[in-house]
Amino acid sequence: MLTKDAADIEAWQGGDVVVYDGHVGIVSDRRNAYGVPYLIHHASPFQLAYEEDRLASYGAIIGHYRMGA
Repeated sequence: MLTKDAADIEAWQGGDVVVYDGHVGIVSDRRNAYGVPYLIHHASPFQLAYEEDRLASYGAIIGHYRMGA
């Protein structure tokens, strides 16, 4: 299994799957000014954007996975 530490920004790649308690997202290839990747997810019908700067702030990460080539 890959790191669950969002602060280890070099370990996250676009397309990685991140699992939170009760929620799943995909890591974007876009990053914020600090190098933390964006999260692609759908949390609410009122959500304005599906790609958000939420990797480290959505909640506790319980899984981080990458599909093999």
